Amino acid sequence: MQWEADLNLISDCIDLWMIVQRKWMYLEGIFASEDIRIQLPEEAKKFTKTDTNYKAIMTKTAQLPNALQACVKAEGGKRFDELKGISFELDRCQKSLTNYLDSKKFISPRFYFISDEDLLQILGSSDVTAIQPHMLKLFDNCKKLTFGQGNKIITHMSSDEEETYQFE
Repeated sequence: MQWEADLNLISDCIDLWMIVQRKWMYLEGIFASEDIRIQLPEEAKKFTKTDTNYKAIMTKTAQLPNALQACVKAEGGKRFDELKGISFELDRCQKSLTNYLDSKKFISPRFYFISDEDLLQILGSSDVTAIQPHMLKLFDNCKKLTFGQGNKIITHMSSDEEETYQFE
């Protein structure tokens, strides 16, 4: 009877662990960007705390790779609750990030034409040329912008057919 309960807990724990891992992998890449950390300081702090907790669990598990130990006996049988808490915190970070991206889309509706990952790539860079790979998605037949004066102004726009238009 106890063995069956332990196996059910191991199964539930591993399922939740996989969900947490996917969420963590996605957000870890985003919050690794210094620009995003500057733009979302509170969320970055929350993610850092959650990241530390998750990495501690992973370190302990790597040292003792036994499913029964990792899921049932670790932390006095509280591993599943720990993972639920981490999942909840990662969901909160994701929600804050989504709200941030929605606010940027509201300011510039053209951002609705690109994915959240592409938008993060643009917003997460202090390099103004980071928008270049996404120009065709944002503007019809606008493939490239040419920047001048140390990337402070846009001087030309080029189409997909290599036609170039100079701005005055």
